[in-house]
Amino acid sequence: MALDHEPQRRGDTEASWPGGRKKFWLCVSVPLWFVILGGTGCGKKGPPLAPIVRVPAQIDKIAARRVGSDVYVTLTVPASNMDMSMPADVSRIEIYGYTGLTPPPRPRWTALGTHVGTVPVVPAPLPGTTPPPPDPNAGAIQGASVTFVDALTSDELEQGRVDPPLPQRRGAAPPVPVRAPVVPLVPPPMRRFYLAIPFSPRGRPGPPGTAAELTLTDIPEPPRNMKVAYDPAAVSVVWEPSGGLLGFLLDRELGREPPPFDDASPGVTPSPAPAGPRGATTYNVYVEVAPDPLALPGPALKQVPWRVTTPVPATPAPVATLAYVEPIEFERERCYSVRAVRGGLESDPSTRTCFRAVDVYPPPPPQAPEAVAAEGAISLIWEPSNAPDLGGYLVLRGEPGDATLQPLTSAPIFEASYRDTTVSPGRRYVYSIVALDNRLPLGNSSAPSPTVEETAR
Repeated sequence: MALDHEPQRRGDTEASWPGGRKKFWLCVSVPLWFVILGGTGCGKKGPPLAPIVRVPAQIDKIAARRVGSDVYVTLTVPASNMDMSMPADVSRIEIYGYTGLTPPPRPRWTALGTHVGTVPVVPAPLPGTTPPPPDPNAGAIQGASVTFVDALTSDELEQGRVDPPLPQRRGAAPPVPVRAPVVPLVPPPMRRFYLAIPFSPRGRPGPPGTAAELTLTDIPEPPRNMKVAYDPAAVSVVWEPSGGLLGFLLDRELGREPPPFDDASPGVTPSPAPAGPRGATTYNVYVEVAPDPLALPGPALKQVPWRVTTPVPATPAPVATLAYVEPIEFERERCYSVRAVRGGLESDPSTRTCFRAVDVYPPPPPQAPEAVAAEGAISLIWEPSNAPDLGGYLVLRGEPGDATLQPLTSAPIFEASYRDTTVSPGRRYVYSIVALDNRLPLGNSSAPSPTVEETAR
């Protein structure tokens, strides 16, 4: 006699199968790929799959440059996640700074360091989609380079916070006494470290990357009494040395004084005084030029803390002189400042001087005009003007005895020659040429050239 819970055997009727034979064949026909991908069947659910967590990649491309009392921190926004998937799941970047001999441990950066800035990040489009271009005013674009400026304060020049020592456990052996380290007479200079950490839209931080660092030593004094002047050809900038006259003398080694007696020992040749080093303090000149008024305006970008331009000096290398000269450029405002450089460190800027050079300098007049009469015309030639901003020539014509010559050409011509075909045979004409520069809207005109006369045929 079969028990009630005895399993059914082959040959039983279709109705005796639990759920019917149709459900049995459905279970055995489940595709293998569905089972591999985590699908469940036969009426039994499997454990839920964990969601995929995207962690933004760490920021390793970061650099810090000190210019005076400001530090310009430049970093690259990550464009991928830790698993190399794209786009990066990042909504902002937090920048931290720390001052000390060594940086804090990576897990303790946010607790011991000071927060110096936030860079918002624009979400990147998903692969295969074509959304509108991202708004650069809303945040930094993934993969782009951004620069943040940190103005150093007195607190940031001193040792930052450190972790307190761990308390001794009850019953533990007392610590072994350690001999105090020898403190050097001159303590090493402090260093400034910067670390950037990306955060996802849900506030999940990415791993800390590489920290940028620089040494915090004293910077030189800025130059004094900077003066700017210009002429038709160039702009000249002059200044007094860093630290004044005393600083100028301390930067140069004094020559060896002669001995306090006149007679030198026989057979002994006095050694020449060593030449002192020159240019111990050098200078960088910075120039800021206003936008070209004739250029088409670019996209309007907001002034945000994370979109700062690192200053670049106009001098290819620091100069050891106390003067700088560059070609003139009229009708655009220019601002000049000078920083002293010593030991690779730059001072704060000197007093900033701005001006807009106005072109009031006419070109030199053309010379040696000549006139040659031909049938129905008079041809003119002259020596061209050598002005760098030459904008053309105007030809003036009159008759002998005229007090004023009238323009023969309605617009400037650029060739140093002209053919006058509006003459009448037998009449005598007087010619002169005026040079114009390219100043807008009206150019400066030179004095008239010497006159030349010719009778038409």
